[in-house]
Amino acid sequence: MNWFTRRGLFFVPNSPVGWAFIVVAIGYSVYAFIEIHSHSGSLGDTFTSWIFNVVLILAALYGVAWMSTNKNQ
Repeated sequence: MNWFTRRGLFFVPNSPVGWAFIVVAIGYSVYAFIEIHSHSGSLGDTFTSWIFNVVLILAALYGVAWMSTNKNQ
C-alpha cells in the first residue's frame, strides 16, 4: 500500500488510488463551499465555515497519505 510519496512536509500521489483521494478531496471542498454558501448570510460567514471544513479535509487527506506511505524509504 504505497499510494503517496513523501517530499519534505508534503505528500505526492504516485498511484491511481492516491490521485483519486486528491480528486475526491477537491470535489468535496467545492461541494462544501456551494452547500455552505447556499445557507450563509454573507461571504465572510461562508469563507469562515468553509476554511474550517478545508482544514478538516486536509487533515484527513494528510492522515491517509501518512498511513499509506512506505516508511522504509
